[in-house]
Amino acid sequence: MPKFNIMKKYFFVLMFTCFASSAFSQVENYGGSQSLRIGANFFGNDNNLKLAYNYGINEMFTVGAGVYTFNDSYAFVRGDFHLGSVVTLPDNLGVFAGVELGVIGIDFLNFDPQLGIAYSLTQNMDVYLEFGNTGTIGVSFSF
Repeated sequence: MPKFNIMKKYFFVLMFTCFASSAFSQVENYGGSQSLRIGANFFGNDNNLKLAYNYGINEMFTVGAGVYTFNDSYAFVRGDFHLGSVVTLPDNLGVFAGVELGVIGIDFLNFDPQLGIAYSLTQNMDVYLEFGNTGTIGVSFSF
């Protein structure tokens, strides 16, 4: 338990630093866009670190893959539908709905539908919050 509390403190210091130096920019999802998401899920049964890679198919859809690690280690694939082109939102805000499908061990399949929100801090960095079976809060880096 002590290791997790230290990790939580560092994560919140990082989040505070990101918010303190925030600049407004547009959340962009377009064909060929790529992002790396790093987050922690404090919701659900276990606390895990989440790493995910997303690739933009077009303005509305992204696909990706990732892993959860810490308490439960497993891999997943994901798909997201970005609502920014359907709903009028501020330029620095993005809303998405998606699903993750993962394998835990040999005999358990994890299905995690989710709804998320992303807030742009800079042109290449967003903070995001996903609500679903587990829920995740984290930072996304675009490249």
